[in-house]
Amino acid sequence: MEYEIATGRASLYTHLRIAARRATSSRLPLLLGLFGAGFVAQRVSQGVLDGLYARSGYPVPYYAGQLSFSGRKLSGWYSAMERGGTLETYWQTQFVDFAFIAATALFFTAALLLVARAMPPASAARSKAVALVPLALVAPVADALENLISFVLLSDPAHVNGALAIVYSTVAAVKFAGFAFVYLWLPAGLLTAALLRFRGRCLATS
Repeated sequence: MEYEIATGRASLYTHLRIAARRATSSRLPLLLGLFGAGFVAQRVSQGVLDGLYARSGYPVPYYAGQLSFSGRKLSGWYSAMERGGTLETYWQTQFVDFAFIAATALFFTAALLLVARAMPPASAARSKAVALVPLALVAPVADALENLISFVLLSDPAHVNGALAIVYSTVAAVKFAGFAFVYLWLPAGLLTAALLRFRGRCLATS
């Protein structure tokens, strides 16, 4: 493995997994600080996004638009905002969303590092948890790609390309799956770590 890394043949995932393994050994206060900073930044940016989205007058909830898989529907919603003079506000949400994306990347990465660190040291469970840390970036990366695609879609609101709309919604679905994974694994992983440590103590004292 080290030879592959040295010669540049290791995959991106391998590099991320190695970085995660090293970061897992960081001091707990540092990881907790990054977790807290990411959480606060995500909540603040989410609040700004929600306000802009409401002012844009988007006709449907954001998830409904992102998962519409329909160029015709997107065109209708974009055109409605254009007629109402709020399409520019919707454009702004796409740019502000990048702050939310950065905050989410920090929050999710710190969260999964904490889960991995909570697992018993030198255990198979910790190794598996470390291997899952790179998945923290699935939602942020998909969200960024979704935004870039939306810029293309918004360039001609009245004529949204149907095929590109399907790609846009597919990427959005991957994004939501990434969010669901982190929000489910965080409590499940911490509970698993607690049970494994409790079991280890019981075996040590028996």
